[in-house]
Amino acid sequence: MSVTSEIENTHEAAVNLIELLKKDRPGLEPRLEAGIIDGLIADVPRLRDEAVGAVDARQAKKAATLGQNEAAAALFERVMAVRGTIKLRRLDPEVAARAGVGRAMKAQSVKSVLDGAEMVVKANELYPDQLRRAGVLPADIDAINVLRARLASADWAQETQKLTSKEKTAARNAAHRRVRDAIAAIVGAAGLHFVGDSARLALYRALLPKAPVAKKPAVPRA
Repeated sequence: MSVTSEIENTHEAAVNLIELLKKDRPGLEPRLEAGIIDGLIADVPRLRDEAVGAVDARQAKKAATLGQNEAAAALFERVMAVRGTIKLRRLDPEVAARAGVGRAMKAQSVKSVLDGAEMVVKANELYPDQLRRAGVLPADIDAINVLRARLASADWAQETQKLTSKEKTAARNAAHRRVRDAIAAIVGAAGLHFVGDSARLALYRALLPKAPVAKKPAVPRA
């Protein structure tokens, strides 16, 4: 059972339990710790809202990651183009080294791409005439600077969404645990209160969350 399905089942059970408590609360509440029933009633809408919020946060995180990857790929391509022309035009080894020619740059690493872009920009500041002879225009450097800013912004957005996603998931999980614990406590109290009333007790016990079912291993084919 997926986490989403488990939470949906717990939410449904809690809603049904609250309905039963409309009649049975006076008899059950003395057997429970203070605040159990009121806490459950407060947590049921919160569980639904937190579950939706966690899903939204994960989607936003995915979108932010996609934006970061696109920005990194675009900047990587620009930097490699500048390095390529420097290498083909056989500029001075000092200029090539300053621009990062021959130095590894990982397209999947934000830091690596930003470092590579920084080297090209610095090389252009130190040796503008040589880079111009290699065909590098001010517009190329401007484009690299724009992409650097875009990547830095996308990286910040991705890290922010990562934190938001973790917080939303933690809040959802905490609400889920509280609801499950409250259901267990109330069903336990019902087991004492409804001794001799098996039909009424069965309504409560049917609401206990089901344990996740483990998948059976696939049978190897001959």
